[in-house]
Amino acid sequence: MADVSWTDILSAVSAGLGVITAAIALGIARTANRTASLANQAAGRANATADSMAQVERDRWQYEMTPQFDVTITRLAPGTSQASLMLTFEGPAALERLDEVEIEIRNDGYTHGVGLAGEPTGQQIAETIWGPYRLVPGVDDATNDGRLSPAKPLELGGWLKRALEESLPPPWTERASWRVRYDGQPVRLWVRCRREGYRPWTLTYNVEVTNPAQDSPA
Repeated sequence: MADVSWTDILSAVSAGLGVITAAIALGIARTANRTASLANQAAGRANATADSMAQVERDRWQYEMTPQFDVTITRLAPGTSQASLMLTFEGPAALERLDEVEIEIRNDGYTHGVGLAGEPTGQQIAETIWGPYRLVPGVDDATNDGRLSPAKPLELGGWLKRALEESLPPPWTERASWRVRYDGQPVRLWVRCRREGYRPWTLTYNVEVTNPAQDSPA
C-alpha cells in the first residue's frame, strides 16, 4: 500500500470542506430565496387586502353620498293634459352640490317588438314614449322627442322644475286606447347625477301624477 503524504491528506480534507461549504452556501441561498418569495407573497397579499379594504371604503362612501331627491308630478289642473315635475335636491348634506343632474323619461318596462310587414319599425318603436307623460319639447331645453332634460348643476336645497304633457300615441294606435292604457300609471324616470371625485349615480323613480291641492273652504 502506497504511503499517503500529509499534503495529500490536507488536500483531501480541504476539498471536502470546500464541498461542505458550497453545500451550506447553496442551502443558505435556497433558504434566502424561499424566505424572499414568502415575504413577497405576504406583501402581495397584504397589498391586495389593503386595496380591497380601500375599495370597500370607497364603495361605502359612494353609497352614503348617493343624492336624495324629492320628486313630485302635479297636473296643472284636474283633467288637463299638462303637468309639472318638481325635483328637489334634499341631501346628503355633505354632498352640498351636484355638477350635473339629468332627467330622462323611461318607458313602461315592457318589451315592444317590431311587427310584421306594414307594422311599426324598430326606429318608430324607439322614438315612442311608452308611458303617460313626456317632457314638453323645447321647454327648458328638453329634447325634441320629449324624452330627455339635459344636465344642469344643482345645489343642496335647490330644485329643477320641468313641464310635462301627455305622451303622443304612435300613428298605429288610437288615441282613446292609448289614454286608457296609461291612465293612472306612474311616470318612470331616470335621474343621473355627477359630481367631481365620485362615480356617477343613476337613480330610478316611479312617480304618481297627482291633482293640485284644493284649498279647504273657510
